[in-house]
Amino acid sequence: MSTLTTSDTPAYRGQKIALVVGYLALAGAVLYAYGAPAEGYEISIYTTATPIGFWLGFAVAITIAIAVTLYAPEGYLSLGGLALGGGAVLALAGLPIIRNYFFYGTGDAMTHLGWTRDLFGGVLSAFGLFYPGIHTTSLFMKGVVGTTIPRAMLLVVLAYILSFVVFVPLCVRSMTSHRGAMLLSGLAAFLLLPINHLGMNYMTPHPITDAVLLSPVVIYFLINYLTSPADVFESRYPVPALTALFAVVLGASVLYHPQQAANLIILFITISGVQFIYRSVRPDSRIAGHKTLYGPTMFVIGSFMLWSVGRGRYENSVDAVLRELLSFLTGGASAGAAVASRGNSLTAIGASVVEVFLKLFSVSAIFAALAGLLMLTSLAGRLRDTPDTAALVKYFTVGLVVLIPYSFVFFVGSVSKLFFRNVGLIMVFSTILGSIALYRYVSGLSEFVPEGWVRGTVAIGLVVMVALSAIVVFPSPYIYQPNQQVTESQMDGYDYAFDHQAEGVAMYGLRSGPWRFSHGVEGVTNNPIQENGRGIPEANISDIAGQTEEGRYLALTDATRQRESEVYRGLRYSQANLSTLDSQPGVHLVQSNGEFDLYFIAGSQSNATNATVARTAGG
Repeated sequence: MSTLTTSDTPAYRGQKIALVVGYLALAGAVLYAYGAPAEGYEISIYTTATPIGFWLGFAVAITIAIAVTLYAPEGYLSLGGLALGGGAVLALAGLPIIRNYFFYGTGDAMTHLGWTRDLFGGVLSAFGLFYPGIHTTSLFMKGVVGTTIPRAMLLVVLAYILSFVVFVPLCVRSMTSHRGAMLLSGLAAFLLLPINHLGMNYMTPHPITDAVLLSPVVIYFLINYLTSPADVFESRYPVPALTALFAVVLGASVLYHPQQAANLIILFITISGVQFIYRSVRPDSRIAGHKTLYGPTMFVIGSFMLWSVGRGRYENSVDAVLRELLSFLTGGASAGAAVASRGNSLTAIGASVVEVFLKLFSVSAIFAALAGLLMLTSLAGRLRDTPDTAALVKYFTVGLVVLIPYSFVFFVGSVSKLFFRNVGLIMVFSTILGSIALYRYVSGLSEFVPEGWVRGTVAIGLVVMVALSAIVVFPSPYIYQPNQQVTESQMDGYDYAFDHQAEGVAMYGLRSGPWRFSHGVEGVTNNPIQENGRGIPEANISDIAGQTEEGRYLALTDATRQRESEVYRGLRYSQANLSTLDSQPGVHLVQSNGEFDLYFIAGSQSNATNATVARTAGG
């Protein structure tokens, strides 16, 4: 994909000038965003909240990055283009940090924040967590940078994006000698295809997402372990250094999320099976000459079993999957129940599953198709490339042939969201294999069509795909999901409310209730708050007093109000109904700070005086 332009040509000088402009545009974009910190909750990070200057700078930087990478001569210019594009993607992915969000993630992320606080406070051991990777790494980041725990967790998540952008092209560079394939894979990494917002979330601290974003690191070591000469992995020590490093990476994958480790086990067993068959049937093949994966396979299986077996969370997860699968086979549960439920909600607000699918997966489908074509070529034995490249493509092809049907086991009943976690991993391989396929087809097409036309078409296509991917990096009303921003005022409001909560008076919220914020504020260990049953039914919101015997609190944030009216379009709670809380008899506003309101709701046998949370404007 690289030309042989000499260094003294006008085109070469123009590309250098373009890179300078691109880096200046990127710096300006970051400064624009940094100069516009969030002043409250923002329903979307994409709208007027983030200044237009950032988006213009990002657009200029990413466009120049793609153009220079595709047109630059051999050497540092094309790598400079990749670095510019990677910086632009990191700026986009780091917007919540640049714009000084306090935290990001109101669901699982709050519980992980609570666990990290527990670890820091010494009330919880890392061995007490099922997946302590994100939590321990965040505390390490906190110690190094000297920042708060919430900010440290966001920095760690951003570091995972960096590892993904760096290691995807490194994987392709290790698989093939074609520099053009490596450059295309670097550009493809900018698309962040594993993020789908159905089981893979960003930028909330989410162990399975983090593990998948780190998976190119595992794949990189896997490729080099298989293809490196045997003497590279031999040493006078009992365990060679590279083998030990590979083992550390595999062990870390177990600690980040055992489900991801289980996927690696499936892949490793499949590759080991391919090696065994080729060594038996075709001992003169390149696959037979590769270093066997038997040892690492046994190691990751042993690590997984040692860490997971006997833990309640692991056993409960396995029981849930088996129960739903059995129910599906006997006609009780349906496939994709979670998707069907979301589809019903989308239909109720005038949207559709097809619309959301196209927004989330249209670009992914292109790379999945490219990867699929390469896999078919490999299975047909028609892949004309170096022996190592052909062997590695065959490994991953057979691995995906097994992993994809295995993933559909999770697409049943109430656990069907787990399927989209595996889709995230599949898209990692689609990015890698799809980039190799794209290079092959572009190179072949260049023999019949002017190369300039081919490069131009690819450049335009990649710019469009980056744009389509960039607008779904974060949840937003565009995909019918609210921004997961957590403001400091929200946390302060909940903190004050929990500290001054009257004894015996339960706190409720809309939908799932306030238990996640309780985890984030007070920690998880020894926290007695109930996970469910603290949501106010939508039918009761306009006449809420006296619905229960005892009085109770209702916590309501500005984020909740915007979410229900602007994203969910009043599906459960309309703005008109929520506004009646300030005038309903028996409902008393006892705490407010502008972004957090706490109401006391009288029960049928109580009144406002039995809850003594003081009214405050600063909460």
